Order: sequence, then structure tokens, then C-alpha cells
Amino acid sequence: MKTRHLLPLTALGGMLLLSGCGQTGPLPTFGKAITPEWITADFDGVRGDEFIATSNLQDVVFNARGEIIGWYVKGYAGTPYIKRKSDGTYDFSALSNQKGIVNMVSGRKALAVQGKGLDPAQAAEASAPTGLSTNLKANRQDAVFRYTQGGATITKTVTLHPRNFKIDVKTEVTGGPDRVNLLFPGLGKADNPRVQAYATGGTQPAAAQGTGTLTVENVQYAALQENPSQVAHALILRPQGSTRVNATLTGGAQGLIAASVPASSSLEVYGGKNELIHLYQSGYTELPGLFKPNFFGQISLLIVKLMEQLYKLIGNWGLVLVVLTILLRAVMWPLMQAQGRTQARMQIMQPKIKEIQDKYKDRKDMDSQRAMQAEMQQLYRDYSFNPAGCFSTFIPFPVLIALWSTIRNFEFDSGFLWLPDLAIPDPFYLLAVVYLIVNIGQLYVMTRKNPDMFRQQAMIYLVFLYFALTFPAGVTIYIILSTLIGIGQQILINRQVEKETATIGQRLEKTAARPATKPKASRTIDAPKK
Repeated sequence: MKTRHLLPLTALGGMLLLSGCGQTGPLPTFGKAITPEWITADFDGVRGDEFIATSNLQDVVFNARGEIIGWYVKGYAGTPYIKRKSDGTYDFSALSNQKGIVNMVSGRKALAVQGKGLDPAQAAEASAPTGLSTNLKANRQDAVFRYTQGGATITKTVTLHPRNFKIDVKTEVTGGPDRVNLLFPGLGKADNPRVQAYATGGTQPAAAQGTGTLTVENVQYAALQENPSQVAHALILRPQGSTRVNATLTGGAQGLIAASVPASSSLEVYGGKNELIHLYQSGYTELPGLFKPNFFGQISLLIVKLMEQLYKLIGNWGLVLVVLTILLRAVMWPLMQAQGRTQARMQIMQPKIKEIQDKYKDRKDMDSQRAMQAEMQQLYRDYSFNPAGCFSTFIPFPVLIALWSTIRNFEFDSGFLWLPDLAIPDPFYLLAVVYLIVNIGQLYVMTRKNPDMFRQQAMIYLVFLYFALTFPAGVTIYIILSTLIGIGQQILINRQVEKETATIGQRLEKTAARPATKPKASRTIDAPKK
């Protein structure tokens, strides 16, 4: 495979990979990390305030009864969909228009309480929530909602965790039924999510088929899930402490989980991306039948576990990324060495390849094409070049894809140097500039023998720069360090290969310049006379 064909294909594959392989919606608005907080404002235009918990990962809107009326999961962490106006009011139009962001409840309500005398569709007497607080160090946003209906008083204590998609919900019903239903509609516009529950002590999950309804008693968890991907979502609930939950599952486009709980209950709710790393960090990958990692996922789990062990030793996520990059490049060094030698030899051979191609460019007959191929094969033999070696370029891809996915979705709990948060883009754009410089440097090292190819390929990195502005800072740090190590490795390889090929060139020149051996003069012998 020729380098001029390989590099554009690799660049195209990288562009698709790094841009999310088909994600839709706008790229994030560049800016600093969002400081998690509670916002009290009129969100829906109906009389009365709503209470919005905002963070890098999601914006969750509660009404005064503690029901979630807007559950907005961000496709790109740190995107500020809520705008504060100069007069102190807020602009929620980006959320209400729902362009590029998923509303998990999509016009319905989550955490609504249903039971004898309790109806979410009927009026109730609600007071303003108390205890609205944010504790970033403890990774929590707290609120207590209280209302009365039908002679019963319902108290909901909710705790959101800004660095993951979990919400802790404690419900107390006094003066009402012994058991109530907590409703969990979810996944927004998903046509047909998987709706399932796993009974405590069961052997496999039970799922609602089509638009049917199924009740599972004493569940270990209940879940609404789209097929796993970077843009898929999940809503998972599981009981805490002694709470016993019976889940009624409804399938189809109106997927719903009705959790029957005692008057005093405690639940843990996950509402966010149905993606391995977020689920792992939230402690959900061990639940049976919930998520089965594929090949890339298994590699991702190994990487994230290695990161966690390094963090225990180092205590800084930025330094963990530095050490991780060095370790992975060291492991892949022999393979990258073989790939680099192939590329270096190809660059040195390029002028001779062009000579052969120019020689036959106007000769399209079969004999000429065979002759050109024969000369190419002889050139490959002379320089000990194996065209199949180009395919080693693709061998590290599984690790690189898994590493990209791991760092991209990992929620760090600290910044690094000038970076406030490794999980969102650099607010000062410095990493994007360094990213561009080191990639142009790598391209130069790879194409130094072919200026035309350098100019052609350099334009691609202007496109990459745009995407680099949206990369989480942790991803950009990895790419920059890995590229710098690759540049150093390629320079060493280039020197080795140039020495080797110089010796090959001298040998070939001597062979071509050696005079042909003169044939011995023949002597005429007369026939014997009679």
C-alpha cells in the first residue's frame, strides 16, 4: 500500500473516530467549566418557579413537588445550554428547543408519586424546597421537596452527583398509603428502548415485550436502555438499604418503570449515557445482564483500572495521563518501530518509484504494465521493502480506539496545571494550538522527502484543529504526548534507515557500474588437410 494512499485513509478514519463517528447536534460552546449550582427561575412559563441543578454533564429541572420535568443529558460535557442575561434572568431556549441535547423525560415527569389519594395530574399544595446546597468537594447537590395532597404529606430528599449521572432519592409519605408508585419515564425520543428488571436471587433479567406490561417483584435493579453507544442513554434504578421494590415495566415508545416502594424508601437512580466508562465509574457494570462490554470495552476496562491504580500511587490525574501515555507507547514501541521503518523506507524509495511510474505512464499495454510491476518488485527486493508491512499501521488501532473512548468518557475529579477540569476542553485553547504544532511536526518528519505530500496532508490538520477545540483536555494531553514520543521514535528510525539504504544504494551503484566481462576470443581451427 502506497503512503500517499495510506495517510489520507488514516486521516479520514481518525477524523471519523475523533469526531464521534456520526454524533449529531452542535459542537459545544467553548468556555470554562460549568460550576455546579442550583438555579431558581421560571423555566416552563407557568406561574411559579422551577429549580434547576446544572453541571458539566446535565441540567435537571425540578418543579416544586420534586418531580423532574426536564432531564437534559449533554452530548458534550461542559456545554453551557443555560445562558445568564445581563439583567440577571436566564435564557432556557437552548434546552426548551432540544437541539443537540436529549431530554430524558420528554414532556413527562420522573419521580412523580402515585397511589391512593395521590395523583401527579391533580393539584397539590407545595412549598418552596429547602436545603438547596452544592458541595463540590463531596460531589453533591442537595434539595428537600415537600408537598401535601389528599391529606398525605410527601417529602423527597434528592442528592445529585455532578460528576456522574446518579441521583439519590429518599421518599417519606405520612398520612397516606403504605406503598406508593414512583414513576420513571425515560430516554426521550427513543422508539423502543429495552425495558427490563432483575429480581433479587434471579438467574436472568425479565423484559417487557413490545408495548406489553410486566411486573417483577423484589428487584435488584430495573432499567430502560438504548443499545450501547456514545450517544445512547439509560435510566436505571436500584433499591438502597432495606427498601423492597416491585417494578412494573411498560415497553414500547412510552417506556415506563413504575416502582412500587414502601412509604419510607431509598433509591439510587442513574439517568445518563448508556456507555461503559460512565456506568463503570457509577458502579453499574457489575450488575448482571445490564451491560456486556465488547472487545474494545474489555480493553477500556483494563485501561481505566490501570488509571485507577496509577492514581493511588501518584494522586494527580494529569500526571496519571502522562505516565499512562509513556507506558502504552513503551508497550507498543516494537510495533510502532516496524511501522516507522516501513514508512521511512517508503519515503526514501519514493523518488525511484516515481521514476518507474513516469517511465511507463504513457504505456498502458499489458506487456508494459507487467514490466513496470517487475521493476517495482525488483526495487522492493533491492531495498528489502515489504509492502504488506504498511498494514501494521492498523494493528494498534484497537488499543488507540479503546484508549480514546476511555479518556473521553472518564470523569476526572481535578484539573491539571492551568486546566480547571480534564473532562472538558481547554478554556484557553492552548492545548489545541500545541496539538496542531506537534501534529504538523509529525507530518513533516514522516514526509520530509516529499514536500508535495506534506503540503497536501497539512491541510487536513486545519480540520483536526477544529475538533481539537472540542476534545476533553485529558484526551488532548494524551494525543500531544503520544505524538511527541512518536516524533522522537520516527527521527531515530529515519536515521537508522537512511544509513541502511545508503549502504544499499552504494551496493546497487557498484553493481550497475561494474564493466561487463569480455568474452574470450575464439580461435579458428582449420580442418585437417587430406
